[in-house]
Amino acid sequence: MRGETGVRVNEEVARVDVDGVGVHGLDGDDDPLASAALAAEIAELESLPRFDRDGAGERAQRAATRARELGFTELELRAQLVRAEVFQRRGELAAGGRLAQEVQQWASDHDARHLLARSHYVLQNVFLDLGDLSLALEHSVRAVELMDADAPAHLRFDHLGRLADCLGLNGDIAGVRERYPQVLRLAEELRDVDRQLVALNNLAYLEALHGDPDVSWEYCSRMTELVAGHQRSWNAGRLDTVARTLIRLGRLAEAEDTLLPVLEPAFRQASADGDAGADSLLTLAEVRRRRGRLAEAQAALDTCVGICDELGLGTVRVHARREQAEIHAAAGRYREAFAEHKEYTRDVLQLQSDQRDARARALQAMYETGEARRQSRRYRELSLRDPLTGLYNRRYVDEELPRLFRAGAERGTPVTVALLDLDHFKRVNDTLSHDVGDRVLATVAELLEASAGEADGAFAARLGGEEFLLVLPDLAPPAALTRLEQVRRRVRSHPWAAVTGDVPVTVSIGATHSGARTPCEPTAALSWADTYLYRAKRTGRDRVVSDLG
Repeated sequence: MRGETGVRVNEEVARVDVDGVGVHGLDGDDDPLASAALAAEIAELESLPRFDRDGAGERAQRAATRARELGFTELELRAQLVRAEVFQRRGELAAGGRLAQEVQQWASDHDARHLLARSHYVLQNVFLDLGDLSLALEHSVRAVELMDADAPAHLRFDHLGRLADCLGLNGDIAGVRERYPQVLRLAEELRDVDRQLVALNNLAYLEALHGDPDVSWEYCSRMTELVAGHQRSWNAGRLDTVARTLIRLGRLAEAEDTLLPVLEPAFRQASADGDAGADSLLTLAEVRRRRGRLAEAQAALDTCVGICDELGLGTVRVHARREQAEIHAAAGRYREAFAEHKEYTRDVLQLQSDQRDARARALQAMYETGEARRQSRRYRELSLRDPLTGLYNRRYVDEELPRLFRAGAERGTPVTVALLDLDHFKRVNDTLSHDVGDRVLATVAELLEASAGEADGAFAARLGGEEFLLVLPDLAPPAALTRLEQVRRRVRSHPWAAVTGDVPVTVSIGATHSGARTPCEPTAALSWADTYLYRAKRTGRDRVVSDLG
């Protein structure tokens, strides 16, 4: 989420009242002064912003060591959870998750409610970073349920705010609207301007993303008043939130004016955003492109790409490819737009696969048990699947197709390779919605999977965007051609009216087989299938062009 998770603690918050987090009933030496001083130190660490500017990791390590020496186990484990959160913030998810789970196990065995709440809180952040929104939401709910009503306001702010963020990322705007006003009231009770800005920014962002842009603008206006009234500075992330809201409202000129500061390197450096303003520059490029200012849009995008390459911002870089395709298309450079869009869709699939592999490795390191191995296998399988359609993805194709070609050569049987592309699919997205487009893609995937049938080795895959692959081993070319014609007719005759209204859905197909030329490797077969697909598009669409007979 392009929201905020870190805030600066003001002096009043730093002087934490430890009554709400419990230092009574601890084992160890009966030294109330030592325990109170140590509890105050750890409570302050728990209240720090989620950045390590104050050396929180080192301070927490020293506090944990001191608590262990004094025999205060609960305080030691609270300090360890601060360390776990620092690990998570640094991207060391396996280390943070493992430490949080160890604390959670002890807390469950000893009915330590505060530790349970805080361990769930850290684990929700770990799973958010891993991209597992369902598990993150489960931990968020438990973190709020277990947090005592009389816990310090800054902790309740963190727990409730993170739950609202998880609900928003899961598309539950009603849940966001129910909980974020409570979060905002807590920030106001603390008289903490920075926490208020975090709450207002995240509320505005989630409303702009999933809700009502007019409501989002109300929160943006309150944020503007707060910044002006308390001499706070804007950062790139907050400007991006305001600009996205203005885009939703159709106020493109104002959106561009809002984002102009992100063009200045000094502003981006001062903002301390994790992506150094790259995401905001991407938004600026989009606004300028939509206003017809293509040269200036390209300049903003070039700066964005430069930051992405310098900092290794893979996700933003992938989205920049999509914007580059849009700029090419707006300039009438359709061949370049098509090439860039293909790169974008392939990069998206690669990014998703890489992220799933990273999750599998992190889970393996977190659990190091049989359950982790099962989870790792599950994520390995997911890494080979397209998340929208459930079909195999390009990574699976690259691994499986050479094997099928070798097996076919050994048996002397052909392997048919067919590329399928939905006709005029952009019309579906543009005139209906991307949600409708996704439903069309999922339905076509089901039709293709049914066409692959139960034949050994046959499979369907999504290569990206509206492009699919159907692989049919051991079928004679005429039989494969008949199967592909059936696929084409099934797509055309499917009852689309319930989904797309009067917008038709058809498919063009280009196909070849491994015996069509000698030698024929998978890469060459895909290239020939792509050539035939282009011919099918050029000669009228909704047809099969092949060398199958």
